[in-house]
Amino acid sequence: MEYAESTTAHKVVRLYIAQLALELEGADAALRHDAIIDAEQHLNAAILAGTSADVAIAEYGTPVEIARAYMDADSTHRSWRAAPSTAEPRTLAIPTRRHLHEIPVIGAWFDRRAWGAIAYFGAVGFILSIGYFTWSVTIGSLVIGLAPIVIGIPLLVLLLGSARALCLFEGKVVQLFLGVRMPKRTQPIQGADHVGFWQRIWCWLRDVRSWLSLGYLLGNFPVSLVLFVIIAVLTASSVVLMSLPFMHFAGAPIAQVDLDSGVNIQAFGETMPDENGEVRLPLIVSIGLGVVGFLIFTGTLWIARGFGWMYGHVVQAIQVARPQAVNPPRIQ
Repeated sequence: MEYAESTTAHKVVRLYIAQLALELEGADAALRHDAIIDAEQHLNAAILAGTSADVAIAEYGTPVEIARAYMDADSTHRSWRAAPSTAEPRTLAIPTRRHLHEIPVIGAWFDRRAWGAIAYFGAVGFILSIGYFTWSVTIGSLVIGLAPIVIGIPLLVLLLGSARALCLFEGKVVQLFLGVRMPKRTQPIQGADHVGFWQRIWCWLRDVRSWLSLGYLLGNFPVSLVLFVIIAVLTASSVVLMSLPFMHFAGAPIAQVDLDSGVNIQAFGETMPDENGEVRLPLIVSIGLGVVGFLIFTGTLWIARGFGWMYGHVVQAIQVARPQAVNPPRIQ
């Protein structure tokens, strides 16, 4: 009788989760992930405590109510598909004021996501990727070296657990700088509750998300290195070019050459360097190069924003797991 009741409760919860997933169709993947995991954990905990599935669901809320609550609380992040669902009542579109970042071409200068991507790929993300890679390689080397003895297994569990934690932290950093919403919690290890030590280790080892997180920490370093080089070179080049007009008006030379070196160049109708060994550009040339620098940096902002969108959604896809099957409540 108890087994039949647990099986029935299991089916009811599965049906509820499926309905909630349907209500959140088209919503941001991370929001959908959090809502489904919260509902799954809450209902399972209530059933394990002795509450019937119907009562637990009635106390928690209908799928429509829960979906609307999550989407209302997180209205700033929407999926790129942004398909309407039954959780969102259809309303007439109301024209809104156009923001500066929506201006064609130069709008990237007013987009915090573009500047966040410059900061992330040009410094923060690259530094973190070095730390993640170093940690993973160091602990991974110990795991391989100690694999023949028992201590290698707990170290492997430590490596996988830390990989999941670091990926969760990285998600927060990505959300802050790149503006892509990340899940607030990771997918629980299926079957790891209420089991012995060795059974729990086995659950960790067979959980694909743990290995996926470790693969991200190892593979993220070369990707971050390439993006760092691209953003750093483009940013440095454009900043140098944009500074030329200001250097001209300030009377500062762009270079100082030793006259004894014998360097003598005819360019732009002038001799470089001058009698003082200073290299200066004509005003029109300085302004022209400054405009070129402005265009390059504008393009860099768009490139960084595009990289940020793709990179952020890759990280989100790694962290967001498809809902796993709900285990029937264990009868003590």
